[in-house]
Amino acid sequence: MQTKIGVEQSIYVIVIIAKQKSGEAVKSQALSEILGVSDSYLKKILGKLVRAGILKSSASKTGGMSLGRQPQKITFLDIFEAIEGETPFLHSHNLRETVQTDDIDEFVKQADKALSIFREAENSYKSSLSKYTIADLLY
Repeated sequence: MQTKIGVEQSIYVIVIIAKQKSGEAVKSQALSEILGVSDSYLKKILGKLVRAGILKSSASKTGGMSLGRQPQKITFLDIFEAIEGETPFLHSHNLRETVQTDDIDEFVKQADKALSIFREAENSYKSSLSKYTIADLLY
């Protein structure tokens, strides 16, 4: 499995914002310069983080991006799901239903078992991400 680069960039952005004195907002332009990416590209990432409630956006002269939650309440899973979405890692296309075999019941049983293994691995992965927060990177 490969995550989008936006997950890593999001972590950096959130840490940068979390380290601002007095919760000062940071302009997206400044963030894009720090990360070396285009502002329009970064705004798409920031939009996902805002929709997830991880960041807040304020459009004013002194506005910009600020934390939507305390660092200890922003898990790595929150960030992962904000960028990657919440769809399962493995999507069953029900191919098992089209397989031609004499023992279709056994084949379906084994296919279900394989899908279950992937779900278990995904749950473990997400459980691990949920144990760590942005606060773990700040102190």
